[in-house]
Amino acid sequence: MAPIPTTIQHFTHKHSLILHHDTINPKYLCEGCMTYGFGTRYHCHACTSNLHEDCAKCPRILWSFMHPHHPLRLVERDHQSGDRACNICRELIEGLSYRCEPCGFDVHPICTLLPETLNHILHQPHPLRLLSSIEQGITCVICRGACNAFSWRYRCALCNFDIHIRCVPIQCQNKTTHRGISTYFPPSILPQQHYFVGYPNPNNFPGPSNMNHYNNNIVPQLYQQNHGQAQTHYGVNYGGRINQVMFHLVKTIATGVISNLVFGVIDVSTIF
Repeated sequence: MAPIPTTIQHFTHKHSLILHHDTINPKYLCEGCMTYGFGTRYHCHACTSNLHEDCAKCPRILWSFMHPHHPLRLVERDHQSGDRACNICRELIEGLSYRCEPCGFDVHPICTLLPETLNHILHQPHPLRLLSSIEQGITCVICRGACNAFSWRYRCALCNFDIHIRCVPIQCQNKTTHRGISTYFPPSILPQQHYFVGYPNPNNFPGPSNMNHYNNNIVPQLYQQNHGQAQTHYGVNYGGRINQVMFHLVKTIATGVISNLVFGVIDVSTIF
């Protein structure tokens, strides 16, 4: 594996960027893709700009299972063409993104790091695959919230088994049946503690980041459903509230898959 460069020159920034880890102020806004990050980043000491390590290494052309028919091109946001949303997490595109122009497909660079498949303890016969679906009336087996049409989630299409992306790391309950068999069940109560270290409780957010489907051209006020509770709205700003957890969520799932982890067995929110 090639060593990580400590100093880079990126096309989005006029100054050199230095690999930096800030333990005092670990959270930052990546000024490449305009979503939040945590921990190590490339930092400009001249103007305090920050860039995700992954955004710094993004290839200009990407082939991805998320959009297998055409290559995705790394583009900067064109403010003349109106607002667009990431097809995967449904957050606004505010900076760098991968785009297929003919299909109108957009994805944050950080979201392209989500693994194609993973294993979950609640569905041991088959791996779950990151897919979108037009099926109606589907619910997440973890939070019981709706999986709206076209939303991306981890699913087994053969068994109609679906889990929201953000619900994958949640620990399931282990119970022993009357026959003495250890079995896992969805949690009876969703965790109230911090979902990830340094990030707020997910129940304070307006629902899973991939719960609702929006058109590519969306208005500045997004409406989402909070696990069947009252509807909430919020003004969109750089990095959006949900994108404050998306970075760590992606890193947790990706690292878990690399580590051959079966999700749902343990609480992985503080491990990776």
